[in-house]
Amino acid sequence: MMVGVLAGAVLTVGGIGLLSTQVNTTATAAAAESRGPRGVQPPQMNAKDLAKHIAEQFGVDETQVQSALEEQKDFRDIGQAAMLAKLSGKSFDDVLSMKTDSNTWRAVGNQLGISREQVREARDDMMAQHLCQRGDIDKDTVLSLLKDGYQPQDIEMAARLAKAADKDIKDVLSYKKINNRWEDVAQQLGIEKTALRPHRRDRGMHPMNGNEQFMGPMSDDTGYFCE
Repeated sequence: MMVGVLAGAVLTVGGIGLLSTQVNTTATAAAAESRGPRGVQPPQMNAKDLAKHIAEQFGVDETQVQSALEEQKDFRDIGQAAMLAKLSGKSFDDVLSMKTDSNTWRAVGNQLGISREQVREARDDMMAQHLCQRGDIDKDTVLSLLKDGYQPQDIEMAARLAKAADKDIKDVLSYKKINNRWEDVAQQLGIEKTALRPHRRDRGMHPMNGNEQFMGPMSDDTGYFCE
């Protein structure tokens, strides 16, 4: 079950950020109390399940990730290392060891030769995969809309309304203006605003719930950059 989550971390390479979402699940006592050296609390999952989830998402070694979690490594660093390992083809441990007090993640990314375009493509691919799993839209359409500059949350809302109204998603997106809400768009289309809610099976793991956030390009005022 992929939730499109994983790091609560931001990958910064050449000014591009990747903010992974956090899992909103029932906490185990150990996970609830586990904090990294900089006070970053990981998603509320036990280390074994979370390591498996990260390994599947980023194609890294599950045992290495679990060891880092059990050693209470900073969760942002774990997320950064997983993504950079995915993009560089290096092992999770090798990448994690490159991060030191004097070596920022941006510097690590540069040392690994990872470009802005690689980060952007990885971000978009992960978000597209996440959104298409809900069944309201296909991955190619998400990627195309992201490339056109649409925000993930707008794509998701438009996809739900497009499905409910049997309309093309771009037609639905054209209804959204700077001075209206998606609830207003639903009303214009004659659709109950309940159509905007997550499907019952998605509740509790939806990227707009609670403290979770969408992945996307972030500015320096987010406070999530690991420098």
